[in-house]
Amino acid sequence: MKAFALILLFIVAAVQARSTGFKNAQLAPLSGSAPSLVHLRLAVSTSGLLRTCAGSIIDSRWLLTSASCVAPARFIWSRYGAVDVIRPELVLETSSVDVNVRIHPNYNAATGANNIALISLNRNVEFTSSIVAPVLASEGAEIPSSGSFCAYGQNENNGPGEQLRCVSVEVQSDDNGAIVASSADGQPTDFDVGAPLIVDGVQYGILVDPASGTFLNPAGYRDWIESTAGITLPTGEDDSSSEEDSSDEDSSEEVDAVRFVN
Repeated sequence: MKAFALILLFIVAAVQARSTGFKNAQLAPLSGSAPSLVHLRLAVSTSGLLRTCAGSIIDSRWLLTSASCVAPARFIWSRYGAVDVIRPELVLETSSVDVNVRIHPNYNAATGANNIALISLNRNVEFTSSIVAPVLASEGAEIPSSGSFCAYGQNENNGPGEQLRCVSVEVQSDDNGAIVASSADGQPTDFDVGAPLIVDGVQYGILVDPASGTFLNPAGYRDWIESTAGITLPTGEDDSSSEEDSSDEDSSEEVDAVRFVN
């Protein structure tokens, strides 16, 4: 089972202002604007410093993110339903990272292959209008022509942003199975690694390389997610592949998690 990278190429109309995170991105002031997005703050095990990235809630006890987001973590604070990071609807702390973080066994930090991870929560998260689990796209699912990407970006001092912002993206797929989305409204930052690309409640990507706007498609990892977390993922109306077409055969192979568009 092959997992393809989603490539999100943000085309900015003017000179990009990296110090402001999303250039011209719209603030999302209403609760529930990005109900599946989870803000993550980590205590880095090697330095003790704090790091910021993101993920998505896929089950009441599990988060989905990139391996590069959580690989150096010792403690993780997760915020849910946060239009403003300072005032989230819910905050949880995850410790004993060796037990609660599951990095894909074939993750390769050097090549970016299999850049995907799960976080086990220490309690159930109650779903509300502001906290909602997306449906993970299945292999062969029809790719949407447009969508939205939400994250927190960075502030004027080049630190992690605290206000939720969203940009509209146009999505196209190429002959190689990659998906290229373009937007004149903004660009993701290093603080947005792990954030989901969600269209109509279906998650099609995990941000793994903000510099190139590259997303990893989780569709090819559904079997690994289910077996690791011990859960059954729901399927959505957009799924066009059947269970008979899926196979564990290639799930442990190294896949290119980063593909670039020049």
